[in-house]
Amino acid sequence: MSSSFFVQCQPKKDALIMKTEDTEFAITPCQITYKGKELPLGKPLDAWVELFGPYSRNFNEHTYIWDSLGVAIFNSCITAYETNVDKEKRKCDQLYIFFVNLDSKVGQAGKLQFAWNEYYILSKEEEESLLKSTIRNKPYTQEELDQSREKMLKKKPDYIYPFTPYTQTVNLQGAPVKSGMSLEEVNKERSKIKGLEKMGYWDNDGDWSWDSGSTTIKTGEFREQKDHSSICPNQDYWYYITLRYSEGELEYLKISYELYEK
Repeated sequence: MSSSFFVQCQPKKDALIMKTEDTEFAITPCQITYKGKELPLGKPLDAWVELFGPYSRNFNEHTYIWDSLGVAIFNSCITAYETNVDKEKRKCDQLYIFFVNLDSKVGQAGKLQFAWNEYYILSKEEEESLLKSTIRNKPYTQEELDQSREKMLKKKPDYIYPFTPYTQTVNLQGAPVKSGMSLEEVNKERSKIKGLEKMGYWDNDGDWSWDSGSTTIKTGEFREQKDHSSICPNQDYWYYITLRYSEGELEYLKISYELYEK
């Protein structure tokens, strides 16, 4: 169970930490809240609708997106048996808070995790180059390029990325995480709080190179490296948190819920 890191112990009282009421999302020991209400991880869809309001869209019965909030939930554990269960009763175990979307520079370049090389919109410079290109019998026309762009834009609802990314600050263990923060900036803020470790690369790419803990890699998921499985001994579940960076850009914060194996 190493997909991400477990919520950190409460820092010492003399640490300069954010207050839970300072942000909409607050991740503290054994509890994660949104506007003061506990996040319904591991609960059915209707509990999320009660918290966030009606969702904007969904696809493949795994994913539900709130476009105006910049968040999405995902059920990673639907089994063959569960496909016969009413979708409102299926338990959702992951929340994504997206800090960028398909409209971002990294998104239009096809560099986001869930749209890697699939969603690509030409830049003005690339269009100008193709209009003059001699790589085929005749240069591309502006009409062809416009049609290509329109085709990509029509695909936007087929991706998990919300139409509006999340723009506020998340309280992650007392340290801020927000749109535009580099990994270096995240770790600099974390270093101000006693007991928090830096966020390092989670080595799960299977390339036979052990890069766990690296802070120089530009694309991948990052987490705290130490184990916190002994926290909250009276609970039968874990919370896991990862930060995803794509080409050095903070893409999302993922919150996962998993039951203890018994």
